[in-house]
Amino acid sequence: MKTKHNKKRNTAFLYEILSKELTKAIVFQESKSKNTLLSILKDFFKAGTILSEELHLYKTLTEKAGLDSYTAEKMIHRCKEKYSQLDKQNIFEKQSQLISRINKTVGGAVFANFVPQYKSFATIAQIFNDKTPVNHKVLMEQNILQTLGSSQTDDKKMESVDSLVIKKFTEKFNKKYSHLLPEQRQLLGKYILSIGDNVADFQITLKEELKRLYTKVEESLSLPEVSSDQDMVHNTQKILEEMKLINVSEVSESQLRKVLKMQNLVREYEKNDDQD
Repeated sequence: MKTKHNKKRNTAFLYEILSKELTKAIVFQESKSKNTLLSILKDFFKAGTILSEELHLYKTLTEKAGLDSYTAEKMIHRCKEKYSQLDKQNIFEKQSQLISRINKTVGGAVFANFVPQYKSFATIAQIFNDKTPVNHKVLMEQNILQTLGSSQTDDKKMESVDSLVIKKFTEKFNKKYSHLLPEQRQLLGKYILSIGDNVADFQITLKEELKRLYTKVEESLSLPEVSSDQDMVHNTQKILEEMKLINVSEVSESQLRKVLKMQNLVREYEKNDDQD
């Protein structure tokens, strides 16, 4: 008999919906929401907390790939063993506190956030659950084994996920950022999806965009209106130096805003160049 899974009692799911809500708060510059979400994540998922320990086990079984069958089986066994040592009552109590705080400070709508890895999280929860029938648990473990042994992502699935998430944001995003350039929309869209599996996609996009912007800004130094003005030359060189300091693997919110401004600047250069 299949055990019923309660997503609100899935620590990995709770963490992901909060992370995605935090991303939206950052993108839409909602400072109050951002601070609230950061406080919740810090209180319940900082190192040493019971939910952090449980979350680590979920991530261990979802963020690894390309493993041989022996290593994958050993990893599942170790995670199950580690999970059996956790205080289940403490986990339940902390989850209850977390759910209550989410409802009171963020709102129940957050539970509707789309989580691409939800199916895997639900499968792992059933593997960890002592009440799951043995025959069903074996089948669930086989699914996780296949995931750990896979070396490729399902591109069609991720495209579907991206479309669903972007569609969800479109109305609010377009209303707030109707003035954005296409390249700015694309970069912010990647940033919205950057938490979780798509972080590499955002980093690659940002790296390529920075390379394009750097070339364009550097070329602007030869424009008559720039080269004839020492202040503009100085400011342009300063922008180039700032670009060099941006680490795509750890880009901050303020740096992202700078990149958006650089995109505006480059578009102005291109516009002026076309008019000449």
